Formats: sequence, structure tokens, C-alpha cells
Amino acid sequence: MPGTTQPTGSTRFLAWRPLQRSTRLAILLALLATASYQMFLLDPSHRGNTWLWLAMIAAELITAAAALGTWWTILAHDDRSESADVTVWRNRLRSTETPPTIDVFITACGEPVGLIAATVRAARDMQLAHETFVLDDGDDDELQAVCADLGVHYLRRGGSLHAKAGNVNAALARTRGEMVVVFDADHVPDVDFLIQVLPHFVDPAVAFVQSPQFYDNRVNIIATGASEAQRMFYELVCPGKNHFNAAFCVGTNVMFRRAALDEIGGIWTGSNSEDIWTSLELHRRGWRSVYVPQVLSHGLAPEEIEPFLKQQLRWASGGFEILLRGKLFRRSGLTLDQRLQYLFTGLHYTLSISMLIFMALPAAYLLFGLSPINVDGWTWATHYIPYLVMTFLVAILQAGGLRGSAIVTSIASSWVHARALVAVLLRRRATWSATNASGRVGGNLWSVFPHAVLMTLNAAGIVVGFTVMADPATTYLSAFWAGLNVLLLGRIVREGLRRGPATAVDEDHTPLADAPSAEPAAVRTPGPWGTATTTGLRDTASTSGDLR
Repeated sequence: MPGTTQPTGSTRFLAWRPLQRSTRLAILLALLATASYQMFLLDPSHRGNTWLWLAMIAAELITAAAALGTWWTILAHDDRSESADVTVWRNRLRSTETPPTIDVFITACGEPVGLIAATVRAARDMQLAHETFVLDDGDDDELQAVCADLGVHYLRRGGSLHAKAGNVNAALARTRGEMVVVFDADHVPDVDFLIQVLPHFVDPAVAFVQSPQFYDNRVNIIATGASEAQRMFYELVCPGKNHFNAAFCVGTNVMFRRAALDEIGGIWTGSNSEDIWTSLELHRRGWRSVYVPQVLSHGLAPEEIEPFLKQQLRWASGGFEILLRGKLFRRSGLTLDQRLQYLFTGLHYTLSISMLIFMALPAAYLLFGLSPINVDGWTWATHYIPYLVMTFLVAILQAGGLRGSAIVTSIASSWVHARALVAVLLRRRATWSATNASGRVGGNLWSVFPHAVLMTLNAAGIVVGFTVMADPATTYLSAFWAGLNVLLLGRIVREGLRRGPATAVDEDHTPLADAPSAEPAAVRTPGPWGTATTTGLRDTASTSGDLR
């Protein structure tokens, strides 16, 4: 049926590009170029407008820190195969051994019944004995009837306290399986999901095993950009986090050991980003996590700008909560590597603050003659271009190239990430909802109003700048960045005006990150008079550079 995904029944490993000597050399050269550029900017004799200079220094330091964190994580990738014990248990499960009891939870909250039914059928038909439960916070009588027809359990609770976390905890209290699997309503599992994931629990210290999210519906720039960010997170960043025992739950496609959840009182309810907080508490108790780089389910990305931004708002809220309230370096239980990996998860979203600063700088110069540094444009370019080239080169070598769709969605999300930071600072809790649960979306200029304002300022700056032409070199450089900003922001505004049928996507698909989202961190292309795009692994993907 349209708008649903089908299980493939065959496991596919995510691609991994081995880190060749050329990549390691590029990272080393990028580190040197970054240090050189930072020293140039920090030179007091180069300081222009004090407030703009301070803002630019802060933005550059955030960008550099996030890049270092991402490079370090990716370099830690461990491509060793699974242990012999895991393989042996899987083979025994395929023959005669009885598996531990398994409960499979499918969370629902107003998504189209047909979409949920596709996930339910696939979950019911997975290999290995298990019980399938639909946890319906939408109180849908039609869904209840469908579950009866499909022969699966239907659970409904009174109220919706603690959103998805409360829904799962209510089901935990009514079930007894030794293992618990959680799927979102739009993530259709492959038939071999259980038999691929369960054997990793042969290690009694493993609390949960996480598999990637994989989006099938690359139908437009929003869905494609979201998919590319996810791909980079799961292909490049998650294997590195796994090396440090810092892989975290993303809310779907995950299997838990019930005993581990019981130890911490169930899924974390203190935040609507319950997945990463649950992971943090389990890691603090000494439990292990495992990330398997196998596509074992297929889901749907947001196809419209408004639900995409809602999703990003929640993800960023969770990241900032971890960064500001997670007490990563004050509470005991985590290793240093784990503390740093959770720190990078929160730091990732501060990149959007840097992006907004960089995209405002061209207009500041062209409209008002204000510059953060007091040098001519060509002097700046001689220091900046090596930095730009090396960060681009690292991204291309690691990720395989740059895709414009991921750059556009990264810029689109920058404003809501800033909103999320303010909300967390003010202790306002992000709301939870099923993104695009039904109906039509799009055609909402208010969702992209900040982007339209920034686009207008850059466009006006080009006109004013060429009229005044105080310094030709600086004006041309600023106008170039401003023009590129107008192009990218205009594409976002166009998406805000477009209308289309909604695709049901659960907002709880959280890559806190990273990808990314969540992680992987981006490396921006900053300059004293503006920034062009995003060049880092949060947003990069294939060798194609078109805005698709």
C-alpha cells in the first residue's frame, strides 16, 4: 500500500569505507589547518566589531570542537566481526534451541491504521517464538479490531502520562517476556530481526541491542535529506560509539533485557527524549550496549517541512538536556570515553547556533558595514581556503561526498535547534506527538518564517552592498556567501509553501542525534563575512551535489 514499507526478509549490512592512510593524513592536515585558522582569528590585531568578533569566535570554537569529536569517534570504528559465542548461539536458535521469552511492542498514537497494520504483520511473522503487542495511546477501536483479526495483543491504558515512555512502561507492567523489543508504528521489521539481534545477549552484561533506522521514502528534498543524515549517523558514528560502549537507544528497532530495565525502574520518564536518557542510566549502572550495523527494519522519513521541524525540535531538546542537565562529569558510573561521547551528542546541536551566526554575517557587513575581523577579504581567504578545502576533503573521504538535500535540511533545522536550546534553558519540556499522524501538511509559511527573514536580509544585503561598495574584495566575498545563503534558504521557504499528503512518521525516531542528527557532528564552512553551507558528516552523503 502507498506510504508503507515492506520487510525485505534479508539482512543488509550498512556500508563502511575503511579508513585508508589518505583519510588519516587528511584528518591530520585538517587538524593543522583548523589550528592555523583559529590562531588567525584569535589574533587581537585582527579583531573588528567586538560583539561580532566574539560571536564568530564562539561559533568557530563550537564548530572545531564538534569536528574533533566526530573525527575521533569515526577513527575508533571497530570493524571486527561478532564474537564466536554470538554466532554459535544464533546457529543453535536456528536449529532446536528454545529462545528466551520475547515480547514485541509496537507503539501507536494516532497513525493511520493501515500503516500500523503493515508493521504488525511483519512483527508477528518474525522468526523465533514471541508475543506481539500493539500499545495504543490513540485509543483507536478500529486498530483494536485489526489487532484481533491479525491475532496479536492489543493494550490500551488510561490516559497518556509520560507519552511514549509511559506507554511502554504500562505494557512492561502487564507482560513478562525476558526480552522486550520496541518498534515505532512505521518501522517494518525484517523477518530475521529477532534471530540477528537476540544472540548478542549471550553476554549477560548487555542491556540492549540497537539496530539502524533506514528510510525508504526518498521522494523529495526533505525525506532525502533526513535519510542521508540518518545514513551518515548509522554508518559512521554509531560504530565508533559502539567501540566505547556508548551506543545509545534511538527509541525503535531495539531489544532490551527486561532485567536491565527493571533495575532502573523502566523506561526513563523524566524527559520526552526517553531513549537516550534510558541509555545513560543503564550505562551508569555498568550495563553494556551493542550496536549492530545491519538494516533489520525499514521506516519512513518526514516528507514535509513542518513535521520534519517538529521532529528536529524534539531531538535537539533531548540533546541539550543531556548536555546541560545530564551531569556527565559530576555523577559516577560512566567511563571517560562514555562521558565524552554523550557530550558530543549534545554538542552536535550547538552547531546550529554557529550556522545561524555564520549566515547572518554577510548581511551584517553588506547592510551595515560591520565585520568581525579587521582584515581585507583576500587576506582572510588565504587563511580560510586551506581550512575549507581540508574539511571538505575529510568529509568526502569519510562519507563518500556531499549531497545538497542534507545541507538544506541541516540549515532548515538550525532555527528550531536554537528554539530547543532556549526551551531547555527555561526548563520548558518538549511535547510529544506522532508526526504527520494523519491529514495533509505543508503550506505553512510560519514554519519557515525565520528562514524567510534571514533570506530577505541576505538578499537586501547584496543590493545595498553593491550600491555602497566600500571595499570591493570584501563586498564580493560577502555577496558570494549571501547569494548562496539566499539560494539555500529560498529552497527551504519553498518547501514551507508546498503542500502534499502527509506520511505518518513517529516523532520519536531520535538519532540524537545523529547523526547528525543526534550526531554526526557537522563541519561548517564559516567565514568572517558569512558561511556557505555545511561540509560535515552530519549532512553529507553521496557524491551527488544536486539539491534533491
